Amino acid sequence: MKKETFTLYLTALISGILITMFISALVTYMALSDTALFIKVWPVNWFYAALVAFPTILLVRPVATKITTKIANLVYK
Repeated sequence: MKKETFTLYLTALISGILITMFISALVTYMALSDTALFIKVWPVNWFYAALVAFPTILLVRPVATKITTKIANLVYK
């Protein structure tokens, strides 16, 4: 595996883990009426979110890069 490919996958994995950790914590906390359940519910929510996030980041990144390039080309002519 090339270094660039490894870096892409590792960045996507770390981003997915960290982003889903914070978002799932916030959404879980806001959704619970009994916050004492937070530690029991949040890890499961985080696990499912992380499973979805990693492949999504890999799929969305090229599209986001193309959109960003087009917008940057419009702004910086």
